[in-house]
Parts: sequence; structure tokens; C-alpha cells
Amino acid sequence: MAALAWTGIVVACGAAATALVARDRRLRAAAMLLALVLAPILVAGDVWDTERFVELRDSPARIAAALAAAAVAIAALTAAMLRWPAALPLVVVGVLAFRIPVELGGETSNLLVPLYLAVAAGAVTALVRALRGEPAPDPRTPARDGPVARGVDLAVSALPWLLAAFLVLYALQSAYSSDLSKATETAAFFLVPFAAMFALLVDVRWTRSLLGALLVVVVAEALVLVGTGIWQAAARELFWNPTVIAGNEVHTYFRVNSLFWDPNVFGRYLTLAILAAAAYMVWTPRSGRAVAAAVACAVLIGGLTLAYSQSSDVALIAGLIVVIAPRWGPRWSLAAGAVAVIVAIALVLLSGVEPTSERSLDVRSSGRVTLLRGGLELAGDRPAYGYGSGSFQEEFSDRYLDVEEPEGAAVSHSEPVTIAAEQGAVGLIVYAAMVAAGLAALFGAAPGIPAARTALVACFVAMIVHSLAYAGFLTDPATWALLGVGLALARGPIPSSLAERAPRPAAEPPPARSRVQAA
Repeated sequence: MAALAWTGIVVACGAAATALVARDRRLRAAAMLLALVLAPILVAGDVWDTERFVELRDSPARIAAALAAAAVAIAALTAAMLRWPAALPLVVVGVLAFRIPVELGGETSNLLVPLYLAVAAGAVTALVRALRGEPAPDPRTPARDGPVARGVDLAVSALPWLLAAFLVLYALQSAYSSDLSKATETAAFFLVPFAAMFALLVDVRWTRSLLGALLVVVVAEALVLVGTGIWQAAARELFWNPTVIAGNEVHTYFRVNSLFWDPNVFGRYLTLAILAAAAYMVWTPRSGRAVAAAVACAVLIGGLTLAYSQSSDVALIAGLIVVIAPRWGPRWSLAAGAVAVIVAIALVLLSGVEPTSERSLDVRSSGRVTLLRGGLELAGDRPAYGYGSGSFQEEFSDRYLDVEEPEGAAVSHSEPVTIAAEQGAVGLIVYAAMVAAGLAALFGAAPGIPAARTALVACFVAMIVHSLAYAGFLTDPATWALLGVGLALARGPIPSSLAERAPRPAAEPPPARSRVQAA
């Protein structure tokens, strides 16, 4: 059974990797659909004999109803995407962060159901368009002059291959994992659908107006989420998460999670929205829109304070430094960074943390120090190839935790450490190359639209920083969305409207004049 599950992971991740690098549109679309079909099959096979899934298996009517609802939703979304091409990126990004609680066997799982449906509809749309022979953006990278520009072109060309390599490597290294079930969940719920989403966003015909609409969607949703968080703070009521609810009973402060399971994920989403709005604010020539963006940023920052997410605060500071650099120069950026570091150190000291005390740091960071130290020790034991994909929680629990401690205590909170422990130096090399290529590609995105490029780079840096304390880099759809949009923008100039993409008729030469007329 384990061999069959591993084979399924390899095939699903291989299909998703093919969708990232294949040049033929039909092959890309077919590979996307195959990967998306295999993902739920992998999950079903993994939980087939569990109590939660047995309950669902014993209710054929529920299965039929769920499948019918999914088919109707996918059909409706496909029809909308075929009719209005701009609907695909707006819908995908619009549902990026929303999870639906799914209850089975008395337990609840929060799944990205809206995003899965949108990506599935996008894959069907891509296949229909490919079969129709509709034109698509040229996947080739345009040649640029200069060593820096050529480096950007190299990163743009390499990025899909590096992402594909990570997928394949993750699948292969699950073969010797002590927790194949965790590897299955990561591949099926995150890596496979997010890779398909990336492939869809790269093929979008981006325009200035579409980028503007995307910004409006992101900021508007963030404001709604902040409104929900403000209500939670006022009513002293939370959704979903019993751990945070219990924590609020003993703390002097009240953390909100809005419509998210974890306040840190809420903070991460607000951080990205703030950075996008800030990038637009500093680059737009229209003062009225700049003021509106500034007001939105102020409201969103107020909502971020209610999450009490230190990792999100640090990520926001890092992203804002990136926003400052291209607009006012590196001096102001370095000055802002220095001020941020001084303020951060002061806040740490005022909070009662003893910087030289590992115990004090561990308590204040909710066990992050222990997780970091344990993860590094695991990586040191197998530095070349690690313990296998998805194995961190199992290996850390066996070595460091007592049987009485909760399972969640072993969840890693630092992406590089997790990769080092699970995949060793091989995985770290691919991961580091992917991050470097992603940054370079985003730096070369849309040179004529500085607000878009600044927002993409700032948000990507914030994701990297946030993942150092909360993990969830490649298992967060925002990372893949940023790279997908950025890669598409880096492959060529972006017109202000679709109409500008139509080839213009060549100008007719002026009629020849005779010598008499010329005289």
C-alpha cells in the first residue's frame, strides 16, 4: 500500500511539474488536469480506513451531493472564465486565502475549497482554449542587454524548472519518509494545486487595468477581513480555533483571527495587502489615489495589531524597507531598516525577554527556539538527504517530545530548517536556487510599471521573512501567486489594455512625387 501511495505522489507531482515547464499548451493543460484529478484520489487513499472517511464512505448520498456541487461550481466558473478571460486571475486571487471548515467524524478540517474549485475550472478553461487553438503569451524569455538584464533573463527561464525540480524531489524523497501520510497531504493539498495555479497565472494576458483590478480585490478583501477582526475584538468572540480561544482566556490581550484559523495567517495576509497598497501609494502620480491608499494602509495596520503576530510585524517591516528602496534610494532604506532593528530590540527588552537566556526566548516565542534547535540537530544527523519529505513532525516528536505533549507542538515553524531536516542539502540547494531565481525574476518584472514590480518584490521578501518564523512558504498559495504573476510580467512589456496587443497595420509609404512636384 505504501508503494502505491508513493507512486501516486510521484505521478501527481510529476504531472504538476510537467505543467510548469512544458511548451505545448495542450500538454500543459492535460498535465494540470491529471495532477488535479490525482490529488483528491491520493487523499482518499491515505484516509480510506480512518474513522472520519469511513463515515463519508457510508453516506453515498453525501458523496454524490458533494461531487455534483463541485461539478456545478467548476462548470459555472469555467463558463465565466471562457467568456471573460480576466475572471480567471481575479477569481483565483480573490479566493486565495479562504478556507472552508469541513466536518467528518466529529473533526473539522479547514480546506482551501474555493481555491481548488477555481484552479480546477482554470485548468478546464486552459484545455478548452488550447483545443480551440486560441493564442497564448509566448513562454520564451525576451533577450535583454547588459549583464544584470541577462541575469534576470536566466532567472526567468530557470524559475519554472526549479519549481518543477522541487516538486519532483519532494515526491522522490517521500519514499523513505517516516510519515508518508504527511507527505501525501502536503503534495495533494498544497504543492500540486498551487503549481497548477502558478501555470494558469503565467498564461494570463496581464494589462495595467487588470493589475489595478487585482489590487482593488486584494485591498477590499483585506478591509472586510479587518472589519471582521474588529468585530471579534469588540464582541470578544472568535471563530474556529479553540487553542486561540483558550489562550485569550488567560492573556491580558485578545488575539483575533478574522476568517482564518490562525492569527498569524491573518497577519500574513494583511501584511501582503498593506505592502501592495503602499507600493501603489508611493508610485501613483495621482494625489487622491495616494491618499486613499494611505488610508487603506492605516486601517489595515490597525487590523494587524489585533492579530498580535510578531512574525507578521517583522515581515511587514522587511517589506516596507523594500518599498522604500526603489522610490527614495538605498540610503533611506538602510536608515529605515536600522530604525526598525533598534525599535525591535527595544520592544524585545521591554517585553521582559532576556536575550542571553534560551529559556526566556523559547517561552516568549512559543517554543520556536526548541523547534529550531531540534530541527538543526535533525539536519545535522542526515545532512545530505534528510529524513524524507513530511517527516519533521514525526522525527521531532520521537526524539524531543514526551507522549503527553500535544501533537501540534512538533509542527515546524521555519521553512529552511524544515527543508534541511526533511530533504537535506539536496533540498536546500534547490530551495535556495528557487528563492534566488524568484527574487531576480520579480526584480525584472514590468519595468514600465514600478508600482507592480515594487509590490511583487516587497510581498515576496515578506513571505520569505515570515516563513523563517512561521514556515508555510511553498505551502502558502500567496507565494505561488506572486511568482506566477511576476514571471508573466517579466517575460515582456505589458500594455495598458488588451486592445494595445492587436498588431497595428503597417503605415503606407507616402506617394512618390515627381521632379516637377518637388520643384
